[in-house]
Amino acid sequence: MEFEAEIRDIIVETSDTKTLRVDRPAAFGFVPGQFVNITLMTREDGRVRRAYSIASSPLEPYIDLTVRQMPGGLVSRILTEDVGIGETLNLRGPYGRFVFEDKTLVWIAGGSGIVPFRSMWRYIEETRSSTDFTLLYATKTFDQIIYREELAAMLHRGRRILHTFTQEAPAGWNGFLGRVDERILTALISEFREPLFYVCGPPAMCDDVGRHLVQLGAPRLNIRMEKYD
Repeated sequence: MEFEAEIRDIIVETSDTKTLRVDRPAAFGFVPGQFVNITLMTREDGRVRRAYSIASSPLEPYIDLTVRQMPGGLVSRILTEDVGIGETLNLRGPYGRFVFEDKTLVWIAGGSGIVPFRSMWRYIEETRSSTDFTLLYATKTFDQIIYREELAAMLHRGRRILHTFTQEAPAGWNGFLGRVDERILTALISEFREPLFYVCGPPAMCDDVGRHLVQLGAPRLNIRMEKYD
């Protein structure tokens, strides 16, 4: 489905990340975890297209698109610096097979790889599902945590939300440190054959985590991966 969507709100998530909340046509349906393509006309390269995961749940009346400005990224710069409320975006979708399944879930996110999981956890919360999930979120620093308040609220409600910091941890931090490796995974998970693992983030991180999971006994068929370039 292709449509023009008006930007209704812009939410600042971190110093380099914003969520664009846009109109959702009544006929637009999707599964948590899917993405849309955004097409822009630019002076530099003409027509350009980029994929962005949907951050809102299918039960919400709008579409949230969370965009992190990437170094040298043309489209991400435009979306985080230039567009404003009232402007329209050309969207096409939904696409993708990195989608929610109602099983015992372990989500592993790096940086902006947290975005598709927000659609999933919001759907779980809104449907009052009994789906059990664990989220491990790796960021360089505390300030780079996207959806920080929402994650803290879920943790307060008893959800299993864990962080690891790869460059600098906040003062007094006594949780995980460093990249997601076998040390962290075995401290987090006691049984690797049963859960369904979702890994989303930079390609190198996804490859490393996938390899660790297989070495620890996770069946390859139980590992879902979405690489963010």
